[in-house]
Amino acid sequence: MRRKIFTAIGLILAAFISIIIICDQSVAYNAEGRLFDNVDSIPHREVGLILGTSPVSTWYGRRNYYFDHRIKAGAELYKAGKVDWLVVSGGDYRNTENGYDEPVAMRDSLMKQGVDSTRIILDYDGTRTLNSIAKMRDVYGQDSITIISQKYHNERALYQAKHLGIDAIAFNAKTPGRRISWWRNRGREVLARVKLFMDVARGLHPDIKESIIRDFTKADRDFLSVSHIETGYGDLICLKPDMKRLKMDMVCGEIPSPENDSIVLAFAGAFTGTEFDKGHVNVAGDHVAGGTRFKGYRCKRNTGAFTWSAKSGPQFFYKDYSSALDRAAKEGGMGFAQEMMIHNGQKIPTTRPLGNKNVFRALCLDSNNHLVLYESQGIVTFGNFIDALLSQGGKEALYTDMGQGWNYCFYRVNQSDKAPKYLHSTSLPYASNFITIKTK
Repeated sequence: MRRKIFTAIGLILAAFISIIIICDQSVAYNAEGRLFDNVDSIPHREVGLILGTSPVSTWYGRRNYYFDHRIKAGAELYKAGKVDWLVVSGGDYRNTENGYDEPVAMRDSLMKQGVDSTRIILDYDGTRTLNSIAKMRDVYGQDSITIISQKYHNERALYQAKHLGIDAIAFNAKTPGRRISWWRNRGREVLARVKLFMDVARGLHPDIKESIIRDFTKADRDFLSVSHIETGYGDLICLKPDMKRLKMDMVCGEIPSPENDSIVLAFAGAFTGTEFDKGHVNVAGDHVAGGTRFKGYRCKRNTGAFTWSAKSGPQFFYKDYSSALDRAAKEGGMGFAQEMMIHNGQKIPTTRPLGNKNVFRALCLDSNNHLVLYESQGIVTFGNFIDALLSQGGKEALYTDMGQGWNYCFYRVNQSDKAPKYLHSTSLPYASNFITIKTK
């Protein structure tokens, strides 16, 4: 009798192990050809789905590197143009031990990696992988997505996506190297795959609380994006206007009104001379406003210039820029001179000492030839600010006037924003010139 019992137990264990192996390998086999490890090789999909986890380990209360690697992977895909939107899917566990608001934690971390906040969608139904994927189809109206998590998790998510009729591929975030955590998560994943087949067999339906159908990819596009970027040289605030839908000019002798809702972005441009004159003679260097060239006072710091016209777009010039200003005037554009910091992707000599400390701002051309405005997050050295811009792949950078009263800057993300947001809300009554970016 005892022998029969042990034989029966052995058969049951063998059957259970066989089921585990079959479920595990079936999920892995299904994912073949749809998993990617390299950013360059993965196809473009409009929407990426980052599957949630807490930034702090629920086991030890320590930093969760699974979270960090998923965030890095999502940011890499976005900045490489492989996804246009990122849905961060998780739950709100703030009332539990070591609990976090997972979607907000993911959003904030992505913004620090340079992802535009307006391109991040918070999903609070992601308490289960099944819910996260089903919501992409049933609420967000997406039938083709990129899933972002660690490889073992991606394999299961791809199986669920196929079962739900979603055309999905996956990008593998790095798996942390700690052996103990790997075995723990891999063991949990094996059991999750068995449960996956049980859920499929009994026709389990996802539990989605948000039921209002909305395709966020078809919403009105914003005129400007805002992101906060961490660098090894100090943090940056990045404002990136969509210049395909906007126009630029230089306003002299008046302060742009925040009540003018056609203005998407306004900031001080050239250096200003004295407080006694608000006209063009009080602007450092020759400049172009409203398609007309004006003469300003000489300034040794003006080593470069920026011009814009509807015909030529944004252009930067180093040293010899007089003819460029003439061209901008002829094309009905604008332009001004300032201190050049970066040209052709290289740091250039500056008259301002690199050790000078302040809040700095620069008009730049990024690695994708997009016009961006960067400002340091607080006081940094001038040298560190330049290095921070270079770390973001900046091709050109021209200083824009800063200092008490001249750091005035406001912006609107969308034209529906009647009240603007401010980087700095106070100007001086005798400020002489501002760059305005407006709707066409």
